Amino acid sequence: MKNLTLRLTVFFTATIIALSFAACGNSSSSASSYDPGELENDGFYTMAEIYASLDSTESVVFVIRHAKRSSDYSRTAQLTREGKKQAKYVGTTLIDSNVTAYYAYSGFVRTMQTVFGIADGRNEKCDAEVLDGLDGNWFVQDTTKFEEYKNSYGGGWTVVSKYAYLGEFADAFYTLADRAEEFVNDQVLPNVQGHKLSIMATHDTFLVPFLVYATNGTVDVKQYETGRWLNYLAGVAIILKNDGSIRYLPTKGLNKGQM
Repeated sequence: MKNLTLRLTVFFTATIIALSFAACGNSSSSASSYDPGELENDGFYTMAEIYASLDSTESVVFVIRHAKRSSDYSRTAQLTREGKKQAKYVGTTLIDSNVTAYYAYSGFVRTMQTVFGIADGRNEKCDAEVLDGLDGNWFVQDTTKFEEYKNSYGGGWTVVSKYAYLGEFADAFYTLADRAEEFVNDQVLPNVQGHKLSIMATHDTFLVPFLVYATNGTVDVKQYETGRWLNYLAGVAIILKNDGSIRYLPTKGLNKGQM
């Protein structure tokens, strides 16, 4: 059994390494230009405009959803060809030869490919690390109850958005504000010190609650009511000032923040 476990671990690690090279190093497959379309006025600020607006006392952490994935939801699900182009495109909008970015991802292949693609677009090496806090279930306290609610109330998007906006299904989740602040204080701040630009790739089920917290619920991703959900490569910009103050903005890497 130990030998089997070791072989499986080695195989999985080798697969991840191979996929990382495919995501970041294969310029021929991702060099084609990507057209995000006409910019929509939806309350989300582009990552490029936020980064360009920073003054000398500020830095930014972009906590964003991964790029477009396949129909597979598993940990090893990859980005589509379009998703790889999306990630690289976002990187090209953030090129700054004077700044080396910090990259982190959730441990899923699609979030890893996203940060590697962005780094490729910025023309820099991607030395990314896995952060446990970027897991899509960061706000989930009771996984069993969460799964029960998903099966009974129309799926995860409905349950997560009702929790975030209405406080429903409270026995399955942590208190929103407390958990969001814990993420910032324990997962973000200790890791981004000294970096003008940081990029963290995560999942929609993490970002919808975090976005609602960060914007006081003013951005519409109310899937249960309006049908809107968070687009790929959209999320929250955490702007840090040297005096310790923090502010949040809804952000998007593509032409729209909602889907």
